[in-house]
Amino acid sequence: MIYESIMGYRGSKSVALQQQNATVKEQRVDGSRCVKTRHLRCTLMGFERNYPVKIPSKQIINKRLYSSVVERSLNNKYSLNPWFITGFIDAEGSFMVIVRKNPKNRTGWLVVVIFSIALHERDMRILEDLQAYFDGAGSIRKNGKVTFKLRIESLELISNLIIPHFDKYPLVTQKLADYLLFKTVVEMMKAKEHLTDAGIKKIVAIKASMNNGLSAELYAAFPNLNPVTRPLVEDKKVPHEQWIAGFTSGEGCYKVIVAKTPNTKVGFRVLLGFQITQHTRDEKLMTSLITYFGCGIIEKDPRGPSLYYSVYKFSENYEKIIPFFKKHKIVGIKSEDL
Repeated sequence: MIYESIMGYRGSKSVALQQQNATVKEQRVDGSRCVKTRHLRCTLMGFERNYPVKIPSKQIINKRLYSSVVERSLNNKYSLNPWFITGFIDAEGSFMVIVRKNPKNRTGWLVVVIFSIALHERDMRILEDLQAYFDGAGSIRKNGKVTFKLRIESLELISNLIIPHFDKYPLVTQKLADYLLFKTVVEMMKAKEHLTDAGIKKIVAIKASMNNGLSAELYAAFPNLNPVTRPLVEDKKVPHEQWIAGFTSGEGCYKVIVAKTPNTKVGFRVLLGFQITQHTRDEKLMTSLITYFGCGIIEKDPRGPSLYYSVYKFSENYEKIIPFFKKHKIVGIKSEDL
């Protein structure tokens, strides 16, 4: 896939733009709306410079959702604010180390490092902009019924694009620990340590402390393994306004709550609700949002290890939350909810 703007202008062309599917966390699927496939087909007569919209497919892209976050660069390519990228990856990104059997290798094992983001098809544009930010690295492929995934698994691209970004604009949530372990494996692979028996054992010990740990197959293959100590991430705070915009684009939620209330004249009460969801392991970061925004509360989910930064007061939403996100735009379908 390639941006038409990168390909350059032609005297005439016929374009069919099909909105595609994408990948998402469970909470992003809730309340989903059906978006029908749209097509645009046309033939331009004469020189394209005479037309107000030079790239036909962009006639159906809602640029309003990206106006302050996505900036037009000199080479005609979209680029996202670096801190927005980090905030969005803190919410939706994944750093993985895959270790699987491969009899062709001397050690009997193959190691693959993967950086990926999975979103709903409605947020396909975000995946495209993320891929453009990382110089077109990786591929965007269907990953479910209504989801797509941007996946980068080239060791060279991860070393030259992904690692430098997150070293300069570090993650804030506990995902930082996964990234640091991921980076260690990348450095080991660059040094060819993954091609030795000792290196494989060390990588499996690192993987044991990442994400969901080891599979049953790896536990059986390495029974006496001692997982490495997971890096300690504490006292992290919001580093930049654009980090909040990116994080909220992934984990935020805007609600209008209508509840029956017999004590009112109309019998109902209307509340505005703004929430950011996160795992309980990031409780300190979530609590710091109360100070950052100057409002809100922390609520814990009794059904699981999740908590919410929530703002329900009308005055706080109207005077603080809405003005903040008017200035520091979120992107994707959630901007329409806002």
